[in-house]
Amino acid sequence: MEPEENKSAPVEFTGDMATPLRFHRQWMLAGNPAKFIDRLIREHGDFIRYRGIIDFHLINHPALVRQVLRDTMRDFDKNTLIYNHFRNVFGNGLVTAEGEDWKRKRKQMQPMFSPTAIGSYFSLMVDAAEATTKGWSEGTAFDIADDMNRLTLDIAGRAFFSDGFDGSVERIREWTEAINRYSAKPPLPIVSDLRFPSPTNLRVRRIMVDFHGFMRSIIRDRMAVAPKEDLLGVLLSARDEDGGKMDEDEICEETLGMIIAGHETSATALTWFWYELHHHPEVEARVVEEINSVIGGGPLKKEHLSELKHTNMAIQEAMRLHPPFWFENRNAMSDIELGGTVIPRGSMVVFSRYSLQRHPDFWENPDVFDPSRFDPANTRNPGTACAHIPFGGGPRICIGRHFAMMELLVIAATVLRSYRVSVHPTDRHRMSAKLTMAPRHGLIVTVTKRP
Repeated sequence: MEPEENKSAPVEFTGDMATPLRFHRQWMLAGNPAKFIDRLIREHGDFIRYRGIIDFHLINHPALVRQVLRDTMRDFDKNTLIYNHFRNVFGNGLVTAEGEDWKRKRKQMQPMFSPTAIGSYFSLMVDAAEATTKGWSEGTAFDIADDMNRLTLDIAGRAFFSDGFDGSVERIREWTEAINRYSAKPPLPIVSDLRFPSPTNLRVRRIMVDFHGFMRSIIRDRMAVAPKEDLLGVLLSARDEDGGKMDEDEICEETLGMIIAGHETSATALTWFWYELHHHPEVEARVVEEINSVIGGGPLKKEHLSELKHTNMAIQEAMRLHPPFWFENRNAMSDIELGGTVIPRGSMVVFSRYSLQRHPDFWENPDVFDPSRFDPANTRNPGTACAHIPFGGGPRICIGRHFAMMELLVIAATVLRSYRVSVHPTDRHRMSAKLTMAPRHGLIVTVTKRP
């Protein structure tokens, strides 16, 4: 349903690492780190050694990114300051686990995201999307970013627990928002340790106790009844090769990671999708025409999704320009050659999807919203391997990417069949790059019912 990586032949990096920068414009990190990184790249090139409060090697070339992602688990891992910061709340779930522990968990969780399993969630996605749009009224301005967040959280709840979050949606929203804010903070020594008694840390500690108590109660209730065919049911029944199963703490960690990573990134992708369609009515017209032609007057069906090619291309292009999870980082496990330079063991290597996916050497008119660049027949803009990686790449590519793409297509088709979404004049547009890349002030819109 989506390209895991652009399959064009990879190109080689032929440049040099820039002269090391020391504390260069570091104050910009406190404002918008994506803009800070983009400026570094524009001024100093695609391979930069940066020294500051946090030291890192910044890469922005598909060949370098491809090497790091492909060789993760062999030459690179996630033992970085940033991922260690995440471990304070996510534990050693699939996103942060390493080595054999990661392999075991990936294998146990893979059945949750098989084509058959994912297809079983189609109907609940449609129902949730239709329920959301029924609450909309023409002419009334509202924040569609907030609605997309609630919608994708509702879908996550129904997918994980057959009966949804059972009246706990607002508690879950409070927990996920606080954890997102904590995760987006710089991983400063001592301060980021949850034992440090800052207001943020104290709140997150309380939330983690609440969440684990909430999950343990659900798990114990579930163990007393017949198995259910939802994601929690799969986790509870998952076994490794030796017959071992996940304990309660592991299930809590995996559930928290998937709820936050899944609903937050999908909501952000959809918000930018509505933003771009409003500013490109010719693209919206073509997408709506395709949706009406494919679906007709009947209900949306699962088999329709593969025919929504222009809709898929528009979603891909929105994620190229506005990657929800915009930042990635790895740790060099030993001295390793990268881009013709040997970087020492323990070096943190980082890249920004925001900059990589707008690289002028690999994208024609890179700042322009043009879904046709994802048309397989497009010869003007073939891209290259690892120039577009919204879900990552290599062995640690996002396990839930197909679930996410089905969710995005279902919501896009459901909304566009019934409504035109227009950005309201009062909207204050400003991109914010924290844990995810989202409009700082949400996206204020009105909707118009289609004939």
